[in-house]
Formats: sequence, structure tokens, C-alpha cells
Amino acid sequence: MGDKYKNLFSIKSVYEIEKHLYDNGSKGFSLMMKAAFAAYEHINLNTVGKVIILCGKGNNGGDGFGLAALLFMAGRIAEIYKVEEPTKKEAKSALKLCLKLGVKVTKYSKPLKEADIYVDALLGAGIQKSPKPPYKSIIKDLIKAKNKGKEIISLDVPSGVDGTTGEAYIPAVNATTTITFLAMKKGLLTGQAVDHTGDIIFKNIGIVQPKVSSDATLLEKSDCHFNILKPSSHKGDKGSVLVFGGMKGMEGAGILSGMSALRSGAGKVFWVTNTEKLNYPPELITVKPDIKEITKYLMMSKVCIMGPGLSAGFEEIIETIWDFEIPLVMDAGGLRWLAKSNKNRSYRFVGTPHQGEARDLVEQKKLDRFKTIEYIKKKYGGDWVLKGAGTLISESNKLWINNFNMPNLGTAGSGDILAGLIAGVWSAGSKTPARSGVWLHTNLAKKATKNKTNTFFTASDLIN
Repeated sequence: MGDKYKNLFSIKSVYEIEKHLYDNGSKGFSLMMKAAFAAYEHINLNTVGKVIILCGKGNNGGDGFGLAALLFMAGRIAEIYKVEEPTKKEAKSALKLCLKLGVKVTKYSKPLKEADIYVDALLGAGIQKSPKPPYKSIIKDLIKAKNKGKEIISLDVPSGVDGTTGEAYIPAVNATTTITFLAMKKGLLTGQAVDHTGDIIFKNIGIVQPKVSSDATLLEKSDCHFNILKPSSHKGDKGSVLVFGGMKGMEGAGILSGMSALRSGAGKVFWVTNTEKLNYPPELITVKPDIKEITKYLMMSKVCIMGPGLSAGFEEIIETIWDFEIPLVMDAGGLRWLAKSNKNRSYRFVGTPHQGEARDLVEQKKLDRFKTIEYIKKKYGGDWVLKGAGTLISESNKLWINNFNMPNLGTAGSGDILAGLIAGVWSAGSKTPARSGVWLHTNLAKKATKNKTNTFFTASDLIN
């Protein structure tokens, strides 16, 4: 059982927290042994069998030495495989304790010996590039052990994963469990990192955190605002949404966005489409893609969704809507237009790109997820939702992370529904439409999963 966390930190901020602690009398060796004890508690209570701890030269290795000492004193079979001599004084002290106790310490050599549990105390949180020999081959051995069903426990951050960005270098440890200490690292909750962390257990090791500004915040329902309607409210009070998208051949995108907007608070939905012969939901009011006609309905709407199922050839209408003073939710075709036009909007809008659309928006620059969302907000204005595992939300000049990973959501139409949910809650008066829409999307996905007996589901399952 881990400790609760709300604030999320970069590795640079974690180092700042540590400096504050040292400046106020905390001892490095004491902090190391507290981290080791947190790992010991988990391993001793939840595992059985032989433990091999692989220790690098830094303080992550020191955590491993401390863990070995505690396991040994508890009567567990635990061995240390030392990759390099420790360079930090705290790690040297932890190794010295192991040697005095009689813990078996062996210089690492191939092949990796048999054990039930392997502890990754190799590289820790600060890595910003691919692991080099000998760590590279050791990590590959740990990946093979995991594939054979062995339990791999990483201390603080899986070796090869960047705790700040969530990037996983090649190779990176595939942990069964990651026990992270002191402060929650933001990179563990997003991007490629989620493929490597396994179950995350956070331990604050009994430390009252110094006042260091967090780099991101964990998204929870309490961070969202859903407007409460009066009993006498009617469809006009809830606000209307105009959906510009779902053109011929891609009607489903417009329908999904429109229906999810209705399900999340919109009173009416006007659907701008060039399709005619289609059995569409009777709740949607269809509008022809004519500028004069669209302008009339824009004036009746509180929010506009632009882009789901929007093909090329409608640039003039897109520009008209972009310049119209109405809150916008931009997705798919709308984002493709924005990437080409390079326009900035001072009036409120929320962009909802997936990783591919985001690459176009940053002009194919190689940026991590955090730098990507920062870049597009600065360049285009607005608030942003960067979709994917551990969705990032930049709203209210703060960064939020949605700690939710479901590959089942990687299905056609899922993003169209998210756009509709954001627009729906916004039209109903939400002051936090981006993060409220993301939270609602997650909640619907969880419910859909409980209600389904098969492995995968379609986007429609989210709102049916």
C-alpha cells in the first residue's frame, strides 16, 4: 500500500527538495535507509523467495545496498550484484553496512544468476540517454527474466526511463513494480514510461515536503467543475453546441461528437455536414456547410467543435469559425488546418491532439510530451489536451496529468467523443472544460470496461 500523492515533480525539483532537506539538517544516509526500508516493507510482506539486488554506482545503488542489509537482518535470502564501486558517500556507507553484516556481495558477471525476485537499483531517476555498457546488457538480462515470469522491482524509477519526461530509452527495465520515494515523479505517469513501471507504489518516507513548486498536478474529480442546473432549467439554459465535421464518408465522427456533447450537458447540437442520405440520430439538427447558414447557428451556440471527420476543402469556413468569438474545441481536421496556418487565437479554445497531430503542430521537432504541450500552448494560444497514456492537460495556466492508461481507448471515434464531452460540459457552464472532459472520458471508459465481457470495445460503448 502506497502513500497518497497529488503534486508531481521533475527530477530537477526532486533534487531541490533533497537540498532543502539537507539544508535543514536531514542526513543523506538517513534518507537512503528510509527509502530502503520502504522497499523492504513491500518486498518482505508481498514476496517470497530469493532476492538478487543489482546495484549501480550512485545513490540508487545505495538504496539497493540498504535494502539488502534490511532483508538480510530479517532472514531473507538476499544477494547483491555490484556493477561498479559506489561513488557517493551515502552509498559507500550502505555497502559497508552490508559487508559488516555478512551480506553476500558479488561483482556482477554474466549470466544473471537464478532468483525469484530481481531488484533494479542500477541507474535511478536522473538518466537522460540510453544506458551504456555494462548497464545495457544487465537491463537486457532483466527484460529476459521478466519475460520468463520473474518479478522485477525497480527502486525509484525503472533504469532507462527518464523520470521527468516519461521517455523510455533503449533498453529500459520492464518492472513488475516500481517503488518511488520522497516525491512523485511526473514522468512515471505518462508516455512510454507506463509500459515500464508496472504497479507504482509511492512512499514519502515520512518526510514533510518542503515548499518546492510542483511541476504538474494529478487530475482528480475534485479538480473539475460541472455546473449544477436548477430544477427549472431547460435546453436553452444548457447551451447549444455546433459541430463542424463528419463530412461524407466520415459522418460517424460528427455523430459521435454531437451525441457525446448532448450526453455531457449540451441542450441542442447543430451538426454541419455535407451528407444528406444518412440515417443519423434524430437528436442532431443538421446544417448545410454554407458560411451564412453556419454563422446563423454559431450565433445560437455557446461552443463549437471543429475538426472531427473534417476533410480538406473547407478552409474558408474554418477561418470564419476561427475568427468568430465563440469557444472552440479543435480536433483532427481542425488541428491539421491549424498546423498549416500557424495562427494564434486570443479567444478561448481547447485543442485535443494525439501524438501524431502534435508532431505536426510542433513542426516535427523532437520534443518530449511536456515540452510539446508547452510549445503548442505558447505558439497557438488556448488550452490543450495531449492525448495518450497519462493524458496531459494544460488549462488555467497549470499542467495536469490524468493517471489513466487504457489501450482499449485507442479505437476509432474515441477522440471524437472526448471533443464532444469537453464541448458538452463547457456549454453547460463548466469553468474547467478541458480537465472535466478528460475526467469524464476516463470515468466512462472505466464503466464501459466493467460492463463489457470482451477484451475490446468500440467508441460508442463509452456513451451507450
